[in-house]
Amino acid sequence: MDNEKIGLFISELRKSRLMTQKDLAAKLNVTDKAVSKWERGLSCPDISLLAPLSDILGVTTGELLNGVRCDTQTAYVEESIVNVLHYADKAVKTNAASIQNISSIVFSGLLLVGILTCAIVDLSIFGTLTWSLIPITACVFAWCSFIPTIKYGIRGTAISLIMFSGLIVPFLFILNILVDSGGLLLPIGIRMSVIGIVYLWIVFGLFKLLRARKLIALAISLLLGTFFSHLINLVLSRIIYTTLFDVWDAMSFLIIAAVTIALFFLESVDIN
Repeated sequence: MDNEKIGLFISELRKSRLMTQKDLAAKLNVTDKAVSKWERGLSCPDISLLAPLSDILGVTTGELLNGVRCDTQTAYVEESIVNVLHYADKAVKTNAASIQNISSIVFSGLLLVGILTCAIVDLSIFGTLTWSLIPITACVFAWCSFIPTIKYGIRGTAISLIMFSGLIVPFLFILNILVDSGGLLLPIGIRMSVIGIVYLWIVFGLFKLLRARKLIALAISLLLGTFFSHLINLVLSRIIYTTLFDVWDAMSFLIIAAVTIALFFLESVDIN
C-alpha cells in the first residue's frame, strides 16, 4: 500500500469537492492535522474511517486503498473489502466491550470485598455496624458514580457525572451523621462539591465541544483548574481561616502554566 499515492488521491478528491482539510476533518470527527498527514503520506486513515471517508469522497474503499479510480474493479472485490472493514471494526468494538465488562466486574468485585471485609471486622469486634458504615457508604457512592464510565467508556461519562452530581450532597449528609466533624463537614463539603461539580461539567462540555482539539480542551481545562483552585482556597479561607495563597499554590500554578503552554505548542505544530 502506497501511502503517498493514497494521500495524493485523497487530496485531489477533496479539492474536487471544494472541501478544505478542516471541512473533511469535521465530517470524520478528526483533526485537520490528521487529514494533512494522510495527504502527505505520513500516515493512513484508521481502518474504521475508510468506509465513511470513501462515501464522503465519492469513491469505493478499493479505489481509496489503491489511490486511483478503477473502472474494471468487480463488485465482488469491493464487497469483500467492505465486509473485511466492517468485520475488523466490529471485532475492535467487541474487544473493547469485553474489556469494559471485565473491568466493571473487577471494580464491582473489589468494592464488594471491601464492604464485606469492613462489615465482618466491625461486627466481630463491636457486634454491630459502627465505623464500617463510613467505608461502606463511600464504596456505594464510588460504585454509583464510576461504574457507568467503566462499563460504557466515554458514552457513560455523562451518566457518571449525573450520578455524582445527584449523590454527592446526600453522601455528605450521611457522612455528617456518621462522623464527628465539629460542624465543618457540611459547610465545607457542600461548597467544595458544588465548585467541583461545576468544574467537571465545564471540562466535560469542553471536551465535547472540542473533541477534535483534545490538546486545546486539556489546556483550557488546566487553566480553568487554576481558577477553580483559587476559588476553593478563597472559600476555605473564609470558613477555617487558612492562608489564601502560599508558595505551594504558586509552584503548582507555575507548573500548570508550563504544561498549558506546552499543550498549546504541541497543538500548533505538526508532530510526526
